[in-house]
Amino acid sequence: MPKSDSRRTVFGPKPFMLRIFVSLIFTCLIAGCDNAPVPEEADRRPVKLYTVVTGGQARTYEFPAIIEASTSSDLTFDVPGKIVRLTVDQGDFVRAGTVIAQLDQTIARNQLVQAREQYEAAQDAFRRADALVGEGAIPRAVHVQRETQRDTARAELDNAREQLEKTVLRAPFSGRVARRLTEPFEYVSPQQPVVTLQTAGSAKAVVQVPSSIVANAEQRAPINAAIALDSLPDRRFAARFGSFATDATRQSLTYEATFLFDPPSGALILPGMTGTLHVELDTDDAEMPAVPLEAIVGRDEKTFVWRVDRRTGAIALRRVTVGKGAGGMLPVTAGIGRGDLIVAAGLANLEEGMKVRPYERD
Repeated sequence: MPKSDSRRTVFGPKPFMLRIFVSLIFTCLIAGCDNAPVPEEADRRPVKLYTVVTGGQARTYEFPAIIEASTSSDLTFDVPGKIVRLTVDQGDFVRAGTVIAQLDQTIARNQLVQAREQYEAAQDAFRRADALVGEGAIPRAVHVQRETQRDTARAELDNAREQLEKTVLRAPFSGRVARRLTEPFEYVSPQQPVVTLQTAGSAKAVVQVPSSIVANAEQRAPINAAIALDSLPDRRFAARFGSFATDATRQSLTYEATFLFDPPSGALILPGMTGTLHVELDTDDAEMPAVPLEAIVGRDEKTFVWRVDRRTGAIALRRVTVGKGAGGMLPVTAGIGRGDLIVAAGLANLEEGMKVRPYERD
């Protein structure tokens, strides 16, 4: 056999075996990488997720509130005069019927004395005429005249007593003096406020409610309501629905509603304080899903949400149609349904197909 053929027989297979060996090593490396754990979860974007629910459950709304006394009244005199007695100061608690202030009674008392004397004289004249008319000594017309004079004098006497009583200002209900608007020896006119009296204890929270809620007031009955004061943020006071106005405010086109509450003893609640009303409203839109306001993405005058694929975690922009809502929740009329998982917060820099994971606080 030629020499060159023997050299090919001996050394020819070596390059082929080397290629096979290298291929096996490369295959093993690939297999090893496939079996190694992939840090996929760490690469996902942390966001706040929200599962869409329908409106059949009660929704919680929050409204800024201003605290007022359940009853507040500016006390005034019905007659003019000079204040000679002022018995209260701001912050004083008074009971119903307590004298608040008194005017100078000199003129009123003199008028009462004169009216009493005139009535007594008219009463005596009528009695004499009554006796004489029975005897036929005077005409009946004179008797009628004396009776009319007696009745007129009695009406003037009653009016004088009433005028004297009007010089004394009394508390119409038990409460606390919020403001004292006059001083002793000051001359006041009729209907000029002297003090502002407000009920103590019970109070009311005044809120502005959007028309979308007022329009469905009969179907959205308050279930639970509580007021949290800015001065007492860690405490909540149970509240109950009072009333709402039927005329919208011109500035905000909202409707004023009141919720009454009774602060416990020891909590100083004053009119003018601010807080937040938390109220759960039952609704009849059981099939309409609702999403947080923060989950809505606006683009080109259209609204979208980032819908999350539960299996892969990938997000996709889904166009939705939303209705009017309040309290941070918006009803969705088209685009998504109950049970859909969406991104509720952390929407910045999201992209189509990006994978996300629930945000967990450290």
